[in-house]
Amino acid sequence: MSNDGGPGGAENRTVGGRYRLLERIGSGGMGTVWRARDELMDREVAVKQPRLPGDPEDDFHRRAAHRLHREARAAARVDHPNAVAIHDVVVEEGTGAGVEGGLPWIVMELVRGESLHEVLKRGPLDPAEAARIGLAVLGALRAAHAVGIVHRDVKPANVLLGPPPLPIPPEPGQPHGRVVLTDFGIAHIQGEESLTVSGEFVGSLEFVAPERMSGRGGGPASDLWSLGVLLYAAVEGWSPFRRTTVESTLAAIIAADPPEPKQAGPLGPLVVRLLVRDPVQRPGPAEVAEILAAVTGGRPLPAPAGKTREARDGGSGERGEDGEDGEDGEDGGDGGDGGGGEGGGRGGEGGRSDEGGAGRGEGGRRGGGR
Repeated sequence: MSNDGGPGGAENRTVGGRYRLLERIGSGGMGTVWRARDELMDREVAVKQPRLPGDPEDDFHRRAAHRLHREARAAARVDHPNAVAIHDVVVEEGTGAGVEGGLPWIVMELVRGESLHEVLKRGPLDPAEAARIGLAVLGALRAAHAVGIVHRDVKPANVLLGPPPLPIPPEPGQPHGRVVLTDFGIAHIQGEESLTVSGEFVGSLEFVAPERMSGRGGGPASDLWSLGVLLYAAVEGWSPFRRTTVESTLAAIIAADPPEPKQAGPLGPLVVRLLVRDPVQRPGPAEVAEILAAVTGGRPLPAPAGKTREARDGGSGERGEDGEDGEDGEDGGDGGDGGGGEGGGRGGEGGRSDEGGAGRGEGGRRGGGR
């Protein structure tokens, strides 16, 4: 099987003995996405043909392909309606790298619709619709974090917007229904290399957290930074860190203060807090979900988490002297983590994920991705 990604290099070929490639529907620095027919199940699927750097015969390429294969299988554990469903992973034969280092093709559901990136070309979104999309993306991220997976490439091009489920007609101002987060972890393998080897990572560089840029690695809080940039871009129409060169973009992420969002409305304070450089100081996923749910529903915003505890304790630490009252206060805080927003029941999982630190980026890609 050819891995050149060209429009005629793989079309009409069959991958894994069952997936017949029909049409190239997306291509970019990370690889090529094909619309394909699963001839065993008689359905259409999306097949991601990843592009790995280096010579297919060298050790780096072998290790990267092996890790990509492992991550793709791990990403299949992310079970959430807003995360792309991975059906299969097929190791390409004929590359000379063998099963351990062969090139894995990712087979996933075909989501018919358009990406948030394509939607934003027509103009920014109102804050409520941006919050609705952000809430769905956060739900997928929390499900991933709960099983030790960090996405690491949250950006508008990796968010698919499908039509509303039939027979529900689209609401005015909300032509899209389902929100699907795609591309779990493929960019982590290729992106880390392309930061220093090529310019293929420029498209998503402006959405990558500063701790990753400075070499400190990234965990769930890094995905929340990227979600903050995505929300900023959704309401303003542009990323606050977009620059003309890789070097200037890196400098902006690491050192520049983003301009205050002007069209974010009630989302503004949350976006600013998500873009704090210290990952420890960013709001947690449960609080973010609660705020996004409030903006989506047009409800008053909840008080920030720190102020909520202070208000509950009467603005004083004196209640802490009563051990029983202190325990009740902790229980109340934990209950809040499970409340409001997308995947409300997952609140505890998201909290544990943040405490657990960094996970691994895992592999998956949408039908029609970049």
